This record gives sequence, C-alpha cells and structure tokens, in this order.
Amino acid sequence: MGGDDERDEEDLRWQAGDAKSVQDGFEQMPSLMAATQGPEHTIVAANAAFRAFVRQPDLIGRPARQVLLAFPRQQLADLLDLVYAAGKPFTGREWPVTGGRYLDFTLAPWRDACGGMRGVLVSQFDVTERVREQSATRQPAPPGEASPAWRETVAVQEAMLPSELPVLAQARVAARYLPAAEGAAGGDWFDAFSLPDGRLALMVGDVAGHGVAAATAMGQFRAVLRQALVLQSGLMGALAQADRFAAGDAVLRGATLCAAVLEPADGRFSYATCGHPPPLVAAPDGTARCLPGTGARPLGTGGGPPGPAAAFDVTPSGSAVLRPGEVLLLYSDGLVKRTARTLDDGLADLEVVAGDAMAGPALDAWAAGTAAERVSHLTVEHLAHAGYLDDVTTLAVWRQPVPEAPLDIELPASRETLVTLRLALDGWLDELGVAFGDRQLAELSVIEVVTNAVEHAYPPGKAGPVRLEAAVGADGYLQTRVSDRGRWRAPDRSDADRGQGLSVAVQFAEELQVSHPPQDADEALGARGTVVAMRHRLHRQPMLVPLVGGRPAARAVHPGFAVELVTPGPAPRVRVSGPVDFSTADRFAAWLLAACRAGVLPLTVDLSAVTILASAGVRVLYQVTAQLAGHGQHLTLISPPGSPAASVLDLARLTRSPR
Repeated sequence: MGGDDERDEEDLRWQAGDAKSVQDGFEQMPSLMAATQGPEHTIVAANAAFRAFVRQPDLIGRPARQVLLAFPRQQLADLLDLVYAAGKPFTGREWPVTGGRYLDFTLAPWRDACGGMRGVLVSQFDVTERVREQSATRQPAPPGEASPAWRETVAVQEAMLPSELPVLAQARVAARYLPAAEGAAGGDWFDAFSLPDGRLALMVGDVAGHGVAAATAMGQFRAVLRQALVLQSGLMGALAQADRFAAGDAVLRGATLCAAVLEPADGRFSYATCGHPPPLVAAPDGTARCLPGTGARPLGTGGGPPGPAAAFDVTPSGSAVLRPGEVLLLYSDGLVKRTARTLDDGLADLEVVAGDAMAGPALDAWAAGTAAERVSHLTVEHLAHAGYLDDVTTLAVWRQPVPEAPLDIELPASRETLVTLRLALDGWLDELGVAFGDRQLAELSVIEVVTNAVEHAYPPGKAGPVRLEAAVGADGYLQTRVSDRGRWRAPDRSDADRGQGLSVAVQFAEELQVSHPPQDADEALGARGTVVAMRHRLHRQPMLVPLVGGRPAARAVHPGFAVELVTPGPAPRVRVSGPVDFSTADRFAAWLLAACRAGVLPLTVDLSAVTILASAGVRVLYQVTAQLAGHGQHLTLISPPGSPAASVLDLARLTRSPR
C-alpha cells in the first residue's frame, strides 16, 4: 500500500512539479486563492494575494465565514454549504464587496483520492477596475434589446412612482426601484411624504399582476392612499378606506402593502403589514431585526386577520420606536424571494446584509451617503446579485442622532458678503441632500433679497449688517429670513432697477412676506430694518434606475464664475459658467461689452452652464441688448429648456434659443 502511495506521489511530482515549486507558484499567483476543508469550511491554505485582500491575520485553521467579511456573511456561508453539499462548482461575476471592490470568483469542490468531498477551493479575481471602466463608458441599451411592450410597462411604472422624497431636519429618506426582467415588471410601488402635523408617511406595496394595467392601477391606488393618510386621523382609518377602494377594482384585489407613520422627533411609529413582508430596523452596531407582521390580509380580500370579518379590521397594527441612528427599511417581497429558498431564509439574509450595510465599511461609491442610502441601495445591490424574480423596491428612513442645525449668519452688507452667504447656503442645503434644482431656486431667491439689502438698506459708505437664517420645518419646507437694520425707503419710481430683486424672488418662492419693525413716532424717515421671510418646498430624488450602472452620482461641484470667448471674429460667441449675480455682474458686463466691441459686433452668449442668473445679470443682458440695438446688432441668448437660466430669461421676457 505504501508503495502505491509513493508511486502516486512520484507521478504527481513528475506531472505537477515538486512540492516546493508548487507552493512557491501558489504563493505568487496574482489571483486570490484559498482552500477550505470540511463542513465548517476551515481554511487550510491561502496565498499572498488572498491574505492581502482579506487583511485578516492567522487565517489557517479558522472558519471561512469568520474571515471573508467582505461578503454578506449569510450569502457566503450558503454558497460554501451549497458547493460542499452538491459537489458542484459555483461562479459569481462582479459581486460587490466592502471597500468599493468587485470580484469574479469560483467555488469548486475539492475531492480526496477516493472522490469524496474534502472541502472547497476558492479562486477570486479583483475586477474593480474593469467594472468602473464599464460603468464609466456604458451606454444605454439599444432600443431593440427589449420589447416595446416591456419598455412601455417600465416607463408607465416609473411615471407612476414618486419623483421626489421629502427633506426633513431629523430624518433622511432614500429609495430604490429596480424593474424586473422583461415580462415581469409592473406591480411594485413606494411613497414617502410629510403629513400636515409633521409626521412622515412611508409605504411600499405590490399590485398583483404585471404590465401597463398593473402599473396604472398602482398609480391610482397610491394616490388614493396618500389622500386618505392626509385626511384621516390615523393609519388604520386610511387603510380601511384604501381597502374599500381595492375591493372595487379587480386589478387591485390582493394588493399587498407595508405602511408606517413615523414621528421624527421621538422616533415612535405605527405600522401595518397587509399580506406584505414586515419592516426591518437596522442599528448602528450592525444588528438588524425584522419586526413582527401585523397579520392583515392583502387589501380588497376581506380585511384583517383570517376570520369571518367582512370589513377591514382596525386592530392589526404594530408600533415600535426608531432610536437615534437607526434605519427603518420597508421593501417589496422581490428583495427576499429566491428560488428553492423559503421566505424566512430571505428575511434572514436581509437582516445580515442590512446589518453589514450599517456597521461595515461602506462601498467607496456610498461612503458619502447617509445610513438610509447605504441600507436602501446596498441591500438591493447584494441580494439582487443572487438572482431576483420580480421588481425590487426599498424605502429607508434614517433617524438622525442630531437634527440638522439651522443656518444663521450675520455679516456686513457688501458684495463679498453675497458670495459668502450663497456658498454657505449651498453647502448647508447640500448636506441636507436637497435636489440640485430646489437648491438653485432657493439660492436664487435668497441672493435677490440679500442683493436688495446690500444695495438699498444703508446709505453709501455706511454698510450695516445683513443676516441670513435658514431652517427646515417639520413640514419639509425651507424657511429663510433675510434681515437688515437699515431704514426702509419707499421705492423711487424713477429708479427702474430698484425692486426687481424682490420681484424675481417672489416668482421662485412659494411664499414671501416683507415686514418692518413698528415705526417710531419721532422717526420721520420710516421704520428701521426690513425682514423678508420666504418658504421653499424641498425634495430629494429616489433612484429609479436599473442595477447595472446605478452607482450614486457624485455631489455636484459648483463652478466659479467664468467667461470664455469660444468664437472670436466678426460674430463672436462667448460661453458663461457659474453664478451670474450681484457679485459677478460687473465682470459679466465687461466681458460681453468687450466681446461685441461695445455693440459694434453681433453677439451670441451661451448661458447653458450658468448655475444662477440673478436680476443683476438680467440687467446686464438688457443693457447689452440696448447697446447692440443702437448699432443695429442683435444679442442671441442660448439656454436649453430646464437649465437654471431658462426660467429667469422667460420671466424677464428675454428671447432665448435652445442651442
């Protein structure tokens, strides 16, 4: 027997090389290689690349599930168990792991001399750069790659979903929607909005069936439930009304729903699950738990818990407290349904992945995101790689440990102050996660009012203070106050430029009020100080994109003011970027007049890259237009629809060209 073993070893050495050469080659292989042994998957070999990647000392002799923390733990254990039990290999492509990395990997059975299972061989390749390059260069799929019916379904579905999420001082909300493969999309939906009393309503549901009919019915049902929550005093009363609506529509019968109403100030929330998976709470320490389901049947099918009741039973509701720093996650069943796996298995996977997203190092692309964004998006990213059968929707809210502090700045009224206040407000709104378009409108209104104070509140050479206060109310509206301590002067009708700033601000604020302190009897010059209070509606955008290429966009980098002479000669063309306001208006005018030689040459001005066009910039455009007209020349303004300058030009009745 010993002779046979010796001959086998000699044959192996002759074919594979001596043990030292094999060991050296294994050690220096650039791919990540390891071997596990037994049902506990004890690591018995690991090369240098593998050890460097996992950054764990003393690998040999430890179970793999304690070492390979880059993967969601339950998924890794399941895959190793599957390969060991079935004796068949498993290959994964472009799996996201912590640290912002992506791996291709193969788990292969390792057999002994008799063919029995000895363990699992692990081979991994770091393909992060490939994924990033593909993501950067990826083009939308050609129209022919999906059927017109499927594209129509997805388009209708996304049109019916909310295009905005609320912005609150004490809670951050994030959502993700991933349409299913062709032939299955159409039923998932979500919604999140502030109620009149400051509470936050959260809903994720699934309408039975697929296609345009299901997507359309979903949109109608979402609108009915939203209205019911606004008008009803409690969650269960709203659900009773929604249940009656669903019972009258064949498409909506059997719709499932998880709904919650959260009080951001103290974290208390009530919730109900109507034939839907229960919500999950994830804590900063990496623990996560699914809350108990409330037992109600799907909507439109008879109401509450199984029994003879014919109407919706108002008793099946739950309540809990979301502690500071925790995330509440609502999701559709597409996130936890898997072939040949139970719902309990899927919920267990979700708890692990959500906990990892909270406690583990975030993927590089999500490092700047909030906990709500990490949990909402990474649960989809990790679990969908295991194969999803239906639409996948997540909606998460993170209760901030410390509410966002209001902005309060007081500075001397000057051109420099205008720049400082604009940058401070922009950074503050950016930290709140406000959508770029909302930020622009709010900043434009504030800039106009501050400019008004800088120009008109104080006598020349005697600048006093101007103060900017900003806060987010419980209703999700931005509340700003710009105040000065100058003396209000009645507008001079001969001064055509005065008052234009407030006129512009009124157009872009939902509410604007001007007030003055009571006038002293002995002060003939009028009231001292002016306060302009405004309200702007704020929102942030959900992610309604497919998983592939769905990385979070980097925060917008706001360029400084710049003008570039693109086309010199007899018909000059200039491109303007950055903010055009009171602080940059003089340079803006000088550039335009120089380019057109004080009106002698026709001029084209491209405003596509302008981030803010304030009334000071509009005045310059009128002045240059008049200068050109005096020489029989024309000013052409380029600003595509939807650009920051377009709405201001339309308001000022300045003709623009889209290109």
